[in-house]
Amino acid sequence: MTPNRVFALLALALAAAPAHLGAQDAQPRQGEPLTLQQALRTAEENNPAYRRALTEIGTAQADVRRARGAFLPELSLSMGVGGSYSRALTGTGQFGEVVRREEALESNGSNSTQSISLSGLTLFDGGQRRRDLRAARAGQGSVAARVGSEEIRMRADVARRYWESVRTDRVIRLEEELMASARDRLVLTQALVRVGVRGPLDVLGAEVAVAEQEQALERARGEARKAQLDLRQAMGVIQGGWLRLTDEPPAMFDPSTLNTEALVASSLSTHPRIQRVDLVVTQSDERYGASRAGRLPRLSMGASVGRNQRYTDYAGLVGINPLDQSAGLNFSLSVPLFTGYRTTYQIQSARAATVAAREDARGERLALEREVRGALVDLDNAFRAARNAERTLGLNRQRLELAQEQYRVGALTLNDLTDAVERASRAERDALRTRFEFAAALATLEERAGAPVRP
Repeated sequence: MTPNRVFALLALALAAAPAHLGAQDAQPRQGEPLTLQQALRTAEENNPAYRRALTEIGTAQADVRRARGAFLPELSLSMGVGGSYSRALTGTGQFGEVVRREEALESNGSNSTQSISLSGLTLFDGGQRRRDLRAARAGQGSVAARVGSEEIRMRADVARRYWESVRTDRVIRLEEELMASARDRLVLTQALVRVGVRGPLDVLGAEVAVAEQEQALERARGEARKAQLDLRQAMGVIQGGWLRLTDEPPAMFDPSTLNTEALVASSLSTHPRIQRVDLVVTQSDERYGASRAGRLPRLSMGASVGRNQRYTDYAGLVGINPLDQSAGLNFSLSVPLFTGYRTTYQIQSARAATVAAREDARGERLALEREVRGALVDLDNAFRAARNAERTLGLNRQRLELAQEQYRVGALTLNDLTDAVERASRAERDALRTRFEFAAALATLEERAGAPVRP
C-alpha cells in the first residue's frame, strides 16, 4: 500500500468520525410513543400517592355534612307489639296472706304501640355548632389544597423523570455514535500497521478504546432501562414495554429575565401549600371558639307523638291502628358547672393547636420562599452550565478538526488524536447532560412556584 493510499484511507476514516460525534437526528427507536402530557394523564389516573390524596376529599365532605347535621334534630320511629299469658293457682288474702285457689286463674292479653319522637333540637349552644361547621368547611378546603399540592408535586416528579428518561435515551444514541467512531479508528490503525506506519501498541490502544466504549454503551443502556422504570413508577404503571419518548425538552431561557420578587410573592399567595396551612389556621381558630362555647348553657327541646292500645286477647299482635293517642313536648336547659376539667383541657388543647398552626403556617411560608429562591439559583446555574458546555463543545469540535488536519499530514500522533476525540466525547456528554439538567431544574422551579414559569 502506497503512502498516498494510506493517507487517503486515513482521511476517509477521519471524515467519518465527526459525523458520529455531531449527529443528532438518529433514527427513532421502536417502542410505544409517549408524550409528556400522556405521561401526566396516566399518572393522574394511576399514581398511588395522588390517588390516595383524592380519597381524603370524600372524608372531608362527609365531615361537612356531619357538621350541618348538628343543626337538625334526630327523628326516630318506633313500633312494637307484645302478648302475654298467665296461669295462677295462688292469690292474696284479705291480710296479704297467700291463698291457694281451687281452680287456676288464666288470663291473656296483648298491646300495640307506635311513636314518632324528635330529639336533640338545640336552640342555643353558644355558637358551638356554627363554629364546628366553619371548621369542617376549612378542613375541606385544606384537603382540597393538599390534593392540589400533591398534584403539583406529582406532575413535577413525572416531568423530571420523563426528561431524565429522554436524556438517557439520547445518551445511548451518543454512545453508539462514539462506538462507531472508535471502531473506525481501530480499522484505520490496523491499516496503518499493515503498511508499517504504526505499531502493534497503537492497535492495542485502539482496541482498548473500543472495549471501554462498549462498556460505556452498556452502562448507558442500563441507565436508560432504570430511568424508564422510574418513569413508569411515577406514572403508577410499572408493567409495559419500551417507551419511545417523543417530546423535546423545553427551550432554554436566561433566568435573569425573571422577576424574582414577583415570583416569590405569587408563590406565597397562590401556592396550594400556603392555602392549606392558612385553612388549617382557620380550622384551628374555629375549633378553639367551639371549645370555649362548651362553658355556656345549652338549651334544647324534644317532642313525641304516639299511639297505643291494650287488648284482652292476642289481637294486639296484628293490630295496626291503636286507638289511644298521646303527645309530648319537653325543653331542657343544661348548665356546665363542673366537668372534671374536661372543658378546660379541651380549651387549652385547642388554644395550643391554634398557636402551633400559626407557627406551622409561618414556617411553611419561610420554607417555600427559600425553596423558590433556591430553585431560581439552581435554574440559573443550570442555564450557565449549559451555555458553558455548549461553548466548550464548540471549542472541542474545532480542536478535533485541527487535530484531524494535522494527523493527515503526519504532524500528530494517534495518541494525540485519541485525546482530542475523548475530549470531544466528554464535551458531547456534558452538553447533553447540562441541557437536561436545565429541564429538570425548570420542573422543580415550577413545582415550587405552583405554576408554569416563563419569562
